[in-house]
Parts: sequence; C-alpha cells; structure tokens
Amino acid sequence: MFQVTTLIGDAEKVEKELIKNPPPSEADIEAAKALVKEKGEAVAQLKSAKAGKAEIPASVAELNKAKENLSRLEERSKLKPGIPQKDGKIHYSHDIFARQAFFTVSGQLQVETYACAVCSVYTFGPTF
Repeated sequence: MFQVTTLIGDAEKVEKELIKNPPPSEADIEAAKALVKEKGEAVAQLKSAKAGKAEIPASVAELNKAKENLSRLEERSKLKPGIPQKDGKIHYSHDIFARQAFFTVSGQLQVETYACAVCSVYTFGPTF
C-alpha cells in the first residue's frame, strides 16, 4: 500500500515561498499595528472635527488599506515550513482526504483482506 497525501507538495510550496519572501519580523508587524492605530486616530479626529465629505472617505480608505496590510503580514508570520503537525503527529486536516489515507497497487490486494471477513466481495478495474 502507498500513503496518499497532498501535504508534501503544499509544504514544499510554503518552503519555496518563505525562501523567496521571508516572513515579516515582529518589528514589521508592530510598525503595521502602529500605522493602523495612527490612521484610526486620524479618522476619529476627522469625524469629531466634522471634516469635509471628501476627507473622511479618503482617510477611511487609507485605514482599510493599513488594516489589510496588517492582516497579510500577520498571516504570513504564521507560515511555518514543513508538514503541519499537531501534538508531534502529522496533522491531516488540510489534506485532500482530511485523514491518513492509503491506496493499494491493485483492487485485488484490498479485496483479499475483506474476503476473509465477508462473503461477497467485488473488485474493479483491470486485474492481472
């Protein structure tokens, strides 16, 4: 039997991405948080000062861009190289079958084990 997983390919993609674009540092994330706070205070100040209708939407748009940038940085900082693990074991929740899965070389090999337990078993595909 062969184990089937998509986790290896995904792990390789993440590793290549992290080599090409390293994850952000804590300083980068803190700077992005400070920028969001600054933009938020600017929007609040404009609203309290009852600024013109053109100034507030522009400031809100800048705040939204800063929030999106912060979100992307935080998401990238969570990327870890390698196959995902939970409690020291491979975590299959992101795999194609969402659990450990195996394929056999032939349907007949799988049927041989079932033939001992049940009376009627059927195979599929070409048999040799």
